Amino acid sequence: MDEDSPPPIPQDLHCEYEERPFCHCTRCGETLEDDQGGYQISKAYKQGECVMEYALCDHCRTSMMEEFSQESKKRLSVFQDEKVNLESGMNHCSVCGVVRGDDGVDDFVITGICGGSFLLHGIMVCGDCGDGIQELISVKTRDTWRRFVDENFPGPPKDGEYPEIEEVTVKPMPVVAIQG
Repeated sequence: MDEDSPPPIPQDLHCEYEERPFCHCTRCGETLEDDQGGYQISKAYKQGECVMEYALCDHCRTSMMEEFSQESKKRLSVFQDEKVNLESGMNHCSVCGVVRGDDGVDDFVITGICGGSFLLHGIMVCGDCGDGIQELISVKTRDTWRRFVDENFPGPPKDGEYPEIEEVTVKPMPVVAIQG
């Protein structure tokens, strides 16, 4: 690896479900490495366990951000300019500086901006600071996020949506005695 080239995408940003790097955009399904605009990977942890992960190509990330309200975009921009340390990396909260892995830091989100198989930039936001950021966004922006989650993370079926279970009859196998 060349000294000037960015580092490879760390294991922390690999897909938990597939146990490998993300290959496709969660929203549109396009291949990520072919996307010349780069892509974002985000993973949310609750009590130290990954509860949500997704990758968004630059086109989908940009179009989703365009759906956010002007009010939310302005508030988030001001917050980032005033409160976020973009150089803190993925092991310290980019807002308060708390260390990932310290006692009580079980809820957090890590996000990486990637290009091909390289990490261009990564940050971590602890759960407390993430809750504060949520207070900055409007109802319209929350609805955009909810729609993204509903469309891409369906979860278990609702009551009445469970598939019917067919009864299967198993025939007994004959027992064969082997004499030696």
